Amino acid sequence: MDPVDIDELLKSAHEITHGPRGDNYGPPHEDYARVANLFRSITGGEVRDSADAALFMVCMKMARIGYNREKRRLHVDSVRDAMGYLWVYAQCAQDLEHDVR
Repeated sequence: MDPVDIDELLKSAHEITHGPRGDNYGPPHEDYARVANLFRSITGGEVRDSADAALFMVCMKMARIGYNREKRRLHVDSVRDAMGYLWVYAQCAQDLEHDVR
């Protein structure tokens, strides 16, 4: 593994969090409030297992898709990510199901 330039990593993180993300998702406090509301409505708010953790990530993507839908835009990255997290959720749920039996 190549060494990581920590300063470049920090600069990249700053550019990502201070760039067009706000236009795509809204301010962080609004974005994550939507995520929390979706997650609570599905699970009651408790992360019980790996499937719930994956479901939280699905909720994050769904909240962001919803934000963009209000602006009549399709945010393809969030749709793709949601599909991927749904696959992760299904894998986790299936593994948990087999562990219970």
